[in-house]
Amino acid sequence: MKKKLFLPFIFLFSIFSFPLSSQEVKFSGEAGTVWAAALRSEKQGDFVLGDTYLNAKLDAFYEKSSAYVEGRVGFDEVSDKTYCNLREIWLDYTSDFWGIRIGRQKTAWGKADGIDITNVICPRDYSTARALFNDEHKAINAARFSLNKGNFSLDTYFIPFFTSSPLPEEKIMKLSSIIMPEKNLKSAEYGLKLSGYLPKCDLSLYGFYGFEDTPFLNYSPKIENDAQTGIDVTAEYKKMEMLGADAAIPLGETVLRLEAAFFPNRHFQKSTDTIIKEKMLSLANGSSSEIENTLQRNEISVLVGLDWMPEGWTFTAQYYGDYLFGSTENLDRTKNYTHGATLNVSKKLLQETLKLSASGIVHLNDLDSVIKLSAEYALSDSIYLEAGGYIFNEGKETGTYGEYKNLTSAYLKARYVF
Repeated sequence: MKKKLFLPFIFLFSIFSFPLSSQEVKFSGEAGTVWAAALRSEKQGDFVLGDTYLNAKLDAFYEKSSAYVEGRVGFDEVSDKTYCNLREIWLDYTSDFWGIRIGRQKTAWGKADGIDITNVICPRDYSTARALFNDEHKAINAARFSLNKGNFSLDTYFIPFFTSSPLPEEKIMKLSSIIMPEKNLKSAEYGLKLSGYLPKCDLSLYGFYGFEDTPFLNYSPKIENDAQTGIDVTAEYKKMEMLGADAAIPLGETVLRLEAAFFPNRHFQKSTDTIIKEKMLSLANGSSSEIENTLQRNEISVLVGLDWMPEGWTFTAQYYGDYLFGSTENLDRTKNYTHGATLNVSKKLLQETLKLSASGIVHLNDLDSVIKLSAEYALSDSIYLEAGGYIFNEGKETGTYGEYKNLTSAYLKARYVF
């Protein structure tokens, strides 16, 4: 326990003791607290989030070189735990023609807002309500080499160590084991981004070879005295490839955004019943052959978005779709085509000290959705107060967002930016 409590102090000491020989050093960040209470009848009044935190950033610059450190320390009241996360730490050198960045870093691919189409390089964090509400992505350990010429740039990524999407503790508890990719060169990941900034549009091309961020499950019946006594559930990560492109096209006061990604022979989870039946049949026949827990299919994902920003207002609307080629028989996924839409509206009032926002996303197949409403008021240039709520809806079936219905909540947030 003492070791855990000591970690935040180690982090703070490392920030303030960072070498100050650089020509310029900037220290910034945010301190705040956020509380959220459930509104659903099953957990009405229970706190689903109680987070007090310090998020600190340090930028150091010297000629063509720079370094960056970002970390977060805080106390989670719901789990009664202190946490300390080193979010990013990297070194960077940039010349007129080339550059290199090495270390733990974040990057965002694509032009979608809150939807991952080509953005497969940094995994999402699903581990806590805090991460879910903040829509957080994890940093990756990588070396990025860049070439720049005029309006074009090329970024190549070498990612020696795999970073997975953190999962909720309740899901991890159900697993007998998780098989992680080995830490060797064969398990390294690679990324490529080519961007062009043209007079009438911005274009980008992407390529990625690596692992899926979330694991696939395998089910093995426990047999004792010729009777099934339970099921062992294990998890493993599979390889994936992606080719993608995006474009942003200004049209007067609006911006049209387009994005698409193609996944050749992507792995898809088999249904639980299919895996168990196949394994029981294999055991009955005395076979020792391995039963695959996935089937491979080609997949394409697309998104069309429109941004409109008249005076004091911001409107963002998106439609996205995903098509799986081939049969869905024996898969967890039952529909070849899934699609959805997002809408975000915000307005600044009272000399831009008050910001009202409403946003939502809906899966159009099952009509499960999540809506966020918020009002933020700036007491000063540094202090902000915010109130709002998240509403998770099941739709015709439970769906992705229906699984989080108990997190439907109202929240209060206060933060100091420095």
